[in-house]
Amino acid sequence: MTASAPAPIALTSSLSPGCILSVKVWIPEEKIAEFFELFKPAYDAVVAEPECRFFVVSRNPHDPTCLSWVEGWAKPVQWLSEVQLKKAYYEPYISTTEKWFLKPRQFEITNVEEGLAHFKLP
Repeated sequence: MTASAPAPIALTSSLSPGCILSVKVWIPEEKIAEFFELFKPAYDAVVAEPECRFFVVSRNPHDPTCLSWVEGWAKPVQWLSEVQLKKAYYEPYISTTEKWFLKPRQFEITNVEEGLAHFKLP
């Protein structure tokens, strides 16, 4: 007997397509644990936002200094730039960790392509 895969959840017209924020930073290996200690309160605050659909953090297996995250938002790019990214809970981790960056932070904000956004939940 095999278990079937969960059915994807589509973003329908009742849910705005929203936007995606992708970020990549490079942190010295000896600072990674400290980075996550500072990052976690902001992560928890973002995940608690009602407009946040998902937040995934990952590490590059070929470059241990490279951390990436992707945030899915139910609001448009303008709202993300003008409202969300100005929230005070980002400041403590950003003000400390920016000086550790081995390379300039890379980020991209994109619009979700309507009809091509599905999520699978267990």
